[in-house]
Amino acid sequence: MSGTRRVALLVAYHGSAFHGYQRQPGFTSVQAELEDAWMAITGEPVVAHGSGRTDSGVHAWGQVAHVTTASTIPAEKLSHALNTYLPDEAVVRAAADVEPNFHSCHSALAKRYLYRIALGSTRPVINRGQVAWVRGELDLGAMQAGARYFLGEHDFSAFAAAGRSTSTSVRTLNSIHIWPQRGGLSLIVEGDGFLYKMVRNLVGSLIEVGRGRRHPDWLASVMESRDRQLAGATASPDGLYLWRVRYQNDPFLCC
Repeated sequence: MSGTRRVALLVAYHGSAFHGYQRQPGFTSVQAELEDAWMAITGEPVVAHGSGRTDSGVHAWGQVAHVTTASTIPAEKLSHALNTYLPDEAVVRAAADVEPNFHSCHSALAKRYLYRIALGSTRPVINRGQVAWVRGELDLGAMQAGARYFLGEHDFSAFAAAGRSTSTSVRTLNSIHIWPQRGGLSLIVEGDGFLYKMVRNLVGSLIEVGRGRRHPDWLASVMESRDRQLAGATASPDGLYLWRVRYQNDPFLCC
């Protein structure tokens, strides 16, 4: 029996263990694991709608999913119960009751992604699968200069992978920051939405600038061209994390 109670879940996972968030027949997915865990504790079939589809190998610290349920298990006990049945590579960080019209995807105001890059002559064995690797060094100043061209509202067709299902390629990026960290660089970008593989394509183009192969102004011309073939290669999924999803009435603001 389906219910009208709606529960939001704050989910983290190591993407290398899954073929993305969305359920796919014959493949391991985060959505399938969440739905199977819910069935195990309640005996109730549900659909765990996610805030977005993360690709195979992409990680999450702040993925948000919601289910509509007849279960009366208190929200504060749900995370522990679900984690009992989830694989080691996924965890429900928190659960919260939300309004019946809350939707993890459609109610989102903005999404924030983190991208981590390891730099050096040897591959990052200890953090394998958790960071992207770029052999050598990158010019941080040039990358920061180029990243400014992404801010604001633009048509990001040149940075979208083929096969997208959205009706428009116009998105607004609110902020983008790149800073040095020990052994590499980190990038955080926040926007009202992202096209298929858009963050990885933005990073791939910024890496071209960081390597000195392109001038920062090149990114403006690529944006204007709307031609994916003119942009840089798609960066590895290893370094990408869905870090946070923002809502007007954020059920996980304290997290």
